Amino acid sequence: MNQILIIAGKESEKENLVCLLDCYSTCQILYASNSKQAKELIASETPTLIIINAPLPNESAQDLSLFMTQRTDASVIMLLPDSYRNIKEYNAEEYGILTLYKPFKRSEFERAVKFAIAFENRIAKIQEKNRKLQKQLSEVRTVHRAKCLLIQHLHMSEPQAHRYIEKHAMDCRQSKLEVANNILRSYHEI
Repeated sequence: MNQILIIAGKESEKENLVCLLDCYSTCQILYASNSKQAKELIASETPTLIIINAPLPNESAQDLSLFMTQRTDASVIMLLPDSYRNIKEYNAEEYGILTLYKPFKRSEFERAVKFAIAFENRIAKIQEKNRKLQKQLSEVRTVHRAKCLLIQHLHMSEPQAHRYIEKHAMDCRQSKLEVANNILRSYHEI
């Protein structure tokens, strides 16, 4: 289940944002009234989207939004008063933070939320693909190390070592990785 974290200093601001998010009823809405609560929440939860409603009491929404982009994989939307529009330090787009200036239209907010969630989903797919590729690369490296040991200790050629691992894997009904790990163990290379 997707989670949306709302960080707003006032209860009324939180309620307004929850009303704007009514079409996301399948999402769990989390709430923090300050950065300390928000940081505690992200330690135990993994929100898909973080909405920061500035200004926050005694805290910088800019600093908190940067912290969130560094510590989570969530998309971040920062809601700023219109008076902040020309303040350079609040130009957060370069860090991947979506910025909306208040007052905004409901359609603008909905579009930003849809974009942020779609972006987060796309990033999650890319990260999963990256994990799979990293695993495959690790397996290829392990098999390669095993081949090198066969070449070094049994004086096989590279094609012979490759064939040995493949044949042994088929004969023993094991994966090439399992055979490679057994070879590494037998030569104390693990």
